[in-house]
Amino acid sequence: MRFSLSRFLDDPRHECASVIDDPRQLAMRHSHDYYELFLVSRGSATHEVNGSTQALLRGTAVFVRPDDDHGYSGMSHNFQIINVLIPGPTLASLFRYLGEDFEPERLLEPPLPPSTPLSPWAFKTVVGELEQLVFSERILQRKSESLFRIALLRLMVSCFPARPESGKTEMPTWFRNLAIEMMKKENFAEGLGAMYRLSGKSEEHLSRCCRRFLGKTPTEFVNELRVDFATRALRLSTETVVDICAEAGFDSLSHFYHLFKKRHGIAPNAYRNGKRDDAGEVRETGIAEASLRRGISIREG
Repeated sequence: MRFSLSRFLDDPRHECASVIDDPRQLAMRHSHDYYELFLVSRGSATHEVNGSTQALLRGTAVFVRPDDDHGYSGMSHNFQIINVLIPGPTLASLFRYLGEDFEPERLLEPPLPPSTPLSPWAFKTVVGELEQLVFSERILQRKSESLFRIALLRLMVSCFPARPESGKTEMPTWFRNLAIEMMKKENFAEGLGAMYRLSGKSEEHLSRCCRRFLGKTPTEFVNELRVDFATRALRLSTETVVDICAEAGFDSLSHFYHLFKKRHGIAPNAYRNGKRDDAGEVRETGIAEASLRRGISIREG
């Protein structure tokens, strides 16, 4: 299903911000003729998008493009997003204003919608900005294009700030594509064999690239993806820890326990039983995925 901006707005020149927590609405797969910026304000879910998945935790901001086919699954009972619909001309004007150094292609070109975990401080700031937009439109019934554009500018630079020149590290396109492929369950469950096969590079070359661009070995990268999967499964499913361990690709239950406790500070069963704080929930976004969001630009190679 493809949504049109005119379906939500009487006047396409006026933008829309809303709070959405209806599971039926969220589960509907769709694309649209506008851009969308949303923030997970409560709970967790899985973002089904472009034939792949993204983990959505409280504090995750996601930038969705018109042709991204997406919906939500595995939603917690309290899952809620605050989203903003952005007309194409408005976004084009914003990108022109921000200039080339903002590198809009990093948001427009990746196979999956760019997402980022916000710090607790940034989360509070962005939620406040979004709630003010919703309040202005729904409560005050005031639709101001200027108000929207000011808020949109703040939101975009808060969620996806420009990368400092000194912090840039060039990542080859083949390596970024490989990392995205390894985020698929069938690949990280298989492990290093899949990584070597998909890369077409020697083990030594791949190891050097992992250390340079991710700051970790191929084994560490794969294991972090597996722990990410196990974390979501513990939260969203009723499978046993043993089954989740095997499904993630771990051959050793004790090794899985060791890595899980190293990440979260508690054992898998304790995690499932809710012995974690809200701040931990915000920080929980996958380390492996977060590594790819650090200050990097893409080049062919």
